[in-house]
Amino acid sequence: MKKYILGNWKMYKSQNDIQLFCQTFNDLLNNDKILVSLNTAIGIAPTYIGLSTFQKYNNTKTLLMAQNANAEINGAYTGEVSYTLLKDIQVNAVLLGHSEVRSHLHETDACVNKKVLNLLKADITVVLCIGETLEQFEKNQTQNILTQQLKDDLASLDLSNIKNLIIAYEPIWAIGTGKTATIGIVEKTLGEIKQILQDMFSNQSNTIPLLYGGSVNEKNAKDILHAKNVDGVLVGGASLDPHKFYNIIQSTPEYVKAQQWKK
Repeated sequence: MKKYILGNWKMYKSQNDIQLFCQTFNDLLNNDKILVSLNTAIGIAPTYIGLSTFQKYNNTKTLLMAQNANAEINGAYTGEVSYTLLKDIQVNAVLLGHSEVRSHLHETDACVNKKVLNLLKADITVVLCIGETLEQFEKNQTQNILTQQLKDDLASLDLSNIKNLIIAYEPIWAIGTGKTATIGIVEKTLGEIKQILQDMFSNQSNTIPLLYGGSVNEKNAKDILHAKNVDGVLVGGASLDPHKFYNIIQSTPEYVKAQQWKK
């Protein structure tokens, strides 16, 4: 299956910062002969005001992603950006259900579900974020929480659109805290998510990539990407630095193998 290395910039980077990032990132990726032959999808999600700037200066095949979207086509929704407007500027994918959006903007699963269905129908790739709090984790409620989130967020999903769905497991207790789930936890939890999706969608769920996010950096990415059930990573702070993000891209099993073969 294709590997996914996705970066979420959250509320960082000025327009000048984005230009400088792209200049370095363009050189790193375009001079990498190994990466060209690998089945790896790379994506960056800047803030809304950074989307056009990133698109302007990005000279790689890096996917342009948004951090959120409104489920409506248009209307009186001051402060919101519709998925149709995002698609109009060639946004390839959108993060939905991120824990910070659920928490700060009080986004419900019903709201996430509406967005998921509309965006998938519009042929936009959805990266659906799910995860549990530290309290829920310590009470061994992880599987129940993730099961409920997936059932609510993916309710009434048209299976013909499942090809554009990606699931990112981001334990809330590991986001921006410096804490990272152990490889054992990552493998176990993604295995449980795989089984939940299997129960919901049968064999059609086998095409859904499963990503891990939560304090992923250039030091732990290799172990995470080599773990069982992991199809990629959703990176936060480490994606702000083009060199660190590039090191994470080089950590995929396919890249490491190709690099060793080249030597």
